Amino acid sequence: MFRVLRVLILLAALAGTFLLFDKNSENITIYFFRDNGYEIPGYLAFIGFVMIGVIVGYIISLKSVFSYRGEISKLVKSNKEISEELDSLRNVAVGEEFSFSDKE
Repeated sequence: MFRVLRVLILLAALAGTFLLFDKNSENITIYFFRDNGYEIPGYLAFIGFVMIGVIVGYIISLKSVFSYRGEISKLVKSNKEISEELDSLRNVAVGEEFSFSDKE
Protein backbone atom coordinates (compact mmCIF):
# COMPACT_ATOMS: atom_id res chain seq x y z
CA MET A 1 0.00 0.00 0.00
CA PHE A 2 2.80 2.40 0.91
CA ARG A 3 4.57 1.72 -2.40
CA VAL A 4 1.45 2.62 -4.41
CA LEU A 5 0.99 5.80 -2.38
CA ARG A 6 4.63 6.77 -2.92
CA VAL A 7 4.29 6.26 -6.70
CA LEU A 8 1.10 8.35 -6.79
CA ILE A 9 2.78 11.19 -4.87
CA LEU A 10 5.75 11.06 -7.27
CA LEU A 11 3.45 11.18 -10.29
CA ALA A 12 1.53 14.12 -8.79
CA ALA A 13 4.80 15.98 -8.19
CA LEU A 14 5.91 15.33 -11.77
CA ALA A 15 2.55 16.50 -13.14
CA GLY A 16 2.77 19.66 -11.01
CA THR A 17 6.26 20.47 -12.23
CA PHE A 18 5.19 19.87 -15.82
CA LEU A 19 2.31 22.32 -15.40
CA LEU A 20 4.64 24.91 -13.86
CA PHE A 21 7.12 24.43 -16.69
CA ASP A 22 4.35 24.78 -19.27
CA LYS A 23 3.16 28.08 -17.78
CA ASN A 24 6.71 29.48 -17.46
CA SER A 25 8.07 28.68 -20.88
CA GLU A 26 10.00 31.86 -21.56
CA ASN A 27 13.11 31.51 -23.65
CA ILE A 28 16.54 31.66 -22.05
CA THR A 29 19.71 32.51 -23.95
CA ILE A 30 22.67 30.34 -23.00
CA TYR A 31 26.11 31.51 -24.08
CA PHE A 32 29.01 29.09 -24.49
CA PHE A 33 32.30 30.98 -24.34
CA ARG A 34 32.14 33.66 -27.11
CA ASP A 35 29.24 32.14 -28.96
CA ASN A 36 26.14 34.00 -30.18
CA GLY A 37 24.03 32.02 -27.74
CA TYR A 38 21.27 29.48 -27.98
CA GLU A 39 17.63 30.27 -27.32
CA ILE A 40 15.92 27.43 -25.47
CA PRO A 41 12.78 27.29 -23.31
CA GLY A 42 13.41 27.82 -19.60
CA TYR A 43 12.08 24.45 -18.50
CA LEU A 44 14.45 22.62 -20.87
CA ALA A 45 17.38 24.54 -19.42
CA PHE A 46 16.25 23.63 -15.90
CA ILE A 47 15.86 19.94 -16.78
CA GLY A 48 19.22 19.93 -18.55
CA PHE A 49 21.07 21.47 -15.61
CA VAL A 50 19.43 19.07 -13.15
CA MET A 51 20.47 16.13 -15.35
CA ILE A 52 24.05 17.42 -15.55
CA GLY A 53 24.10 17.78 -11.75
CA VAL A 54 22.84 14.23 -11.24
CA ILE A 55 25.46 12.82 -13.61
CA VAL A 56 28.30 14.78 -11.95
CA GLY A 57 27.11 13.66 -8.50
CA TYR A 58 26.99 10.03 -9.64
CA ILE A 59 30.53 10.21 -11.04
CA ILE A 60 31.80 11.76 -7.79
CA SER A 61 30.11 9.06 -5.70
CA LEU A 62 31.75 6.27 -7.73
CA LYS A 63 35.07 6.94 -5.94
CA SER A 64 33.61 6.12 -2.54
CA VAL A 65 31.77 3.07 -3.90
CA PHE A 66 35.00 1.58 -5.24
CA SER A 67 36.90 2.33 -2.02
CA TYR A 68 34.15 0.66 0.04
CA ARG A 69 34.26 -2.41 -2.21
CA GLY A 70 38.01 -2.72 -1.65
CA GLU A 71 37.57 -2.36 2.10
CA ILE A 72 34.81 -4.98 2.15
CA SER A 73 36.96 -7.47 0.23
CA LYS A 74 39.83 -6.95 2.72
CA LEU A 75 37.48 -7.52 5.65
CA VAL A 76 36.01 -10.66 4.06
CA LYS A 77 39.51 -12.05 3.51
CA SER A 78 40.49 -11.27 7.10
CA ASN A 79 37.28 -12.81 8.40
CA LYS A 80 37.92 -15.99 6.41
CA GLU A 81 41.47 -16.28 7.79
CA ILE A 82 40.28 -15.78 11.37
CA SER A 83 37.49 -18.34 10.83
CA GLU A 84 39.96 -20.92 9.54
CA GLU A 85 42.26 -20.29 12.50
CA LEU A 86 39.37 -20.66 14.93
CA ASP A 87 38.29 -23.93 13.30
CA SER A 88 41.83 -25.30 13.53
CA LEU A 89 41.96 -24.37 17.24
CA ARG A 90 38.63 -26.09 17.87
CA ASN A 91 39.96 -29.31 16.38
CA VAL A 92 42.97 -29.45 18.71
CA ALA A 93 42.61 -31.98 21.53
CA VAL A 94 42.82 -30.73 25.11
CA GLY A 95 46.08 -32.47 26.02
CA GLU A 96 47.69 -32.04 22.60
CA GLU A 97 50.38 -29.44 22.13
CA PHE A 98 50.09 -26.98 19.30
CA SER A 99 52.10 -24.08 17.90
CA PHE A 100 50.78 -20.69 16.95
CA SER A 101 51.23 -19.50 13.41
CA ASP A 102 53.25 -16.44 12.39
CA LYS A 103 50.09 -14.36 11.99
CA GLU A 104 49.84 -13.64 15.72
